[in-house]
Amino acid sequence: MKPTTVIFTSKHIPSFLAPILIIFLLFTSSIAIAQESVLKEKTAKIQELLSTVEANKLTFNQELTTISPGYYDYTVREVNSKGNEVATTYSFALSDINTNAVRSFTKRDVFLIELTVKGKQKLIKRITDEGNKIAYIPSFTLYGLNADNGRDLENAIEDAIPEAIEVDKKTLVLNSYEEHLQWLKNNIGNVNLPKHEIVQQLNTDTKRPGLVILERTLGSKKERFEFNLSLLNPNSVNYKISGDEFLIEMGTKKDIAGIKFYSDDVLKGYTDKVLFYANSLANGKNIHKVLKGVAPLAKTEFDFSKPDITTVENALKYINDNIDGIESDGRTTVQNLVLEDYMATFSQKETVSDKNEEHLYFFNLTDINENGISFKDKKTRLYLVLNTNKGAYYIGHSLNGETEDYEKQLFLYFNSYDEAIIGKEAFQFLIEHFKNQVTERAEEPATSLEEALSLLSNEIKPIQSTNLQYEQQIELLETETSTFRFTKIESSSKKTIENVFEFSAQDLNKQNSKVKVSGKRVWAEIGIKSSEKLVKVYEDGEVQNYENRIEIEAPSIENAKSIVAILKRLAASQNK
Repeated sequence: MKPTTVIFTSKHIPSFLAPILIIFLLFTSSIAIAQESVLKEKTAKIQELLSTVEANKLTFNQELTTISPGYYDYTVREVNSKGNEVATTYSFALSDINTNAVRSFTKRDVFLIELTVKGKQKLIKRITDEGNKIAYIPSFTLYGLNADNGRDLENAIEDAIPEAIEVDKKTLVLNSYEEHLQWLKNNIGNVNLPKHEIVQQLNTDTKRPGLVILERTLGSKKERFEFNLSLLNPNSVNYKISGDEFLIEMGTKKDIAGIKFYSDDVLKGYTDKVLFYANSLANGKNIHKVLKGVAPLAKTEFDFSKPDITTVENALKYINDNIDGIESDGRTTVQNLVLEDYMATFSQKETVSDKNEEHLYFFNLTDINENGISFKDKKTRLYLVLNTNKGAYYIGHSLNGETEDYEKQLFLYFNSYDEAIIGKEAFQFLIEHFKNQVTERAEEPATSLEEALSLLSNEIKPIQSTNLQYEQQIELLETETSTFRFTKIESSSKKTIENVFEFSAQDLNKQNSKVKVSGKRVWAEIGIKSSEKLVKVYEDGEVQNYENRIEIEAPSIENAKSIVAILKRLAASQNK
């Protein structure tokens, strides 16, 4: 088999480089031919040294046949005293043999030369029973006529291995993504084994760069894998040999379950590995080599084809175009994201049989951790997980119009991994975009008592929850001491409690003031310096113990943030 020489042009290579590339390929091709010639000479020497070996009870007839440069069939026929013959053939690539593990030794009445594959991988195909039995093994032995002949064989094999390695490197030369992909389509095919046949075919989706579909039939069972080659990890390619089956296994980057798996045309779920069957040792080694080379090229191809998501409009459009109408796990999920500046409303309507659910989520995009977006799968569902910064429960949630507890994460469902990965990047762009806008807005300056009172009066509002109602009011009691009075009346169907808190703005602690969430409740917790109990408290007009904080109820996370921000500004003005 002559080395493959490829001449091509590609949209990724400037036209002026094409002639240089052609010259380089022709040059490397001539080198490959010369190396093949040297390997042929060294192979001929090995063949000359192989001879018929007569032992006490058996005679060993040996033959080494070149299948293609560097690939050989070694057949040994054992003939007993009655003339009965047993033939065994070993198919192997000389480049796989570990030079340092070639050894000669005696065993009873024969002199043996053992060849072992690097890493003791099972890359030697052993064929017995007239081709009806196949197994893959890590080593085999040749027979020496005597000690001198055996040592000569050992030396000849060791001498030929480096040349075989160089020939192997240049036997299959592919450069572009298109060439790798075409080779895989042409060479991943049917496999005929002694007891069964495997039908397999690799197809591509021209509309989605990098996406391939591997279809396979094993007996009456049909399998299909759909995945983007850019998802695969080139360092994960390995041989997976079982019995007479020669397979090449490849996994995904970071073991992400992004490979769709169908059985008999029914989506069964997502997996992180895919297997390819080889019809010969050479075919398997080449599939291994091409898979390792295609993944990085597919990543470049995939990245090159990505839509522009560098504007809010484009990023939002991409997300909504690819999350609307997801069919999986026996349900239909219709999703939509609406933005008003950095505030997001995400709707998710799910239909399962006769049951309908409508989820609404409300959140500030800058509260989402852009580096914490991850991929998950469950049964036949693939989704992105959006987590809040520091796991804060900052995502409002309602189900069928009823308020639910605040959440710290939400799920966005997609039909495929390649759509989900661009969706992730679109979300990261949106988060970064609005974070930059917030950063550009200079921190608001300290505020006066009167301005703070006005701002707080606008933000502190009555709250209606499921079982409780709050009436809230803040007033400035005394300017000289910066004293405020905050009144909170808590009402239920059974009773009403009035709580009054009197505190000085001079005692407020910026660092200890924050937004707090518990279940459906959200409030602004305002702390006092050194957590001292300096807040005077009354309950229904009765003096209570002093406290070290004030809790102001809020209807939303953003409202609570605003209250905290105003009081921090007030604290700054009082502590200059």
